[in-house]
Amino acid sequence: MYPRSKIREGFSMKVSGVHLTRPDLHNIAAELGIGTRDVLIKDGILTVYNTSKVCQDIIDDNALASFVAMTLNISPEDITDIKAVVEEPVKMEFDLSEFEDDDDD
Repeated sequence: MYPRSKIREGFSMKVSGVHLTRPDLHNIAAELGIGTRDVLIKDGILTVYNTSKVCQDIIDDNALASFVAMTLNISPEDITDIKAVVEEPVKMEFDLSEFEDDDDD
């Protein structure tokens, strides 16, 4: 597998004219040779993290939008606002005292 850095890089794009489902995301991941965790959708914005050699080759050929459009069976014109993105790690903080058992009597 393509080496995965701690912080992923990829591309986000607005996808119009289709409501993406989990199977759509899985198909995109399979076609790009990346993990399903590397394809996300939020508020109509599709994010694809580049975590494979196949995906890198497609990006190098400047064909990511066309490839995604072909996979979704939509027109490439329905994919707009393509931007390079870097994953923003989420730091989760919680108070361990919330998990302590108070019934230790």
